[in-house]
Amino acid sequence: MKRTILAGSLILLASAYLWAQRERVTNAPELVRMEMRSVFPREVTPGRYEQVDTRTLQALGDQGWELVSVMPYIYRNEERGPEMQGPKPVVTQTYPAYFFKRVRSPNFRE
Repeated sequence: MKRTILAGSLILLASAYLWAQRERVTNAPELVRMEMRSVFPREVTPGRYEQVDTRTLQALGDQGWELVSVMPYIYRNEERGPEMQGPKPVVTQTYPAYFFKRVRSPNFRE
């Protein structure tokens, strides 16, 4: 008799638990759609680049864009220094690329 009551109670509890899980899955929140944007250094002349202007980055922040990542996009090696005997010292310049995201507005059409 005790085993029957225990088994029935366990079945009832398992059924209630499964029912609660089903309800939780059907009420899942809607996915948030994101927009992505990237900003790269500008090539001024062949082989010469210009860093991204900080005012451009600030304007994107004011428009609601969130900076997600910064990574080196271009490595440029230059020999610099006064004319001297032997090899000149090499200076490496890095031009980073910036990646942004923001929540897509609801009236955006694909």
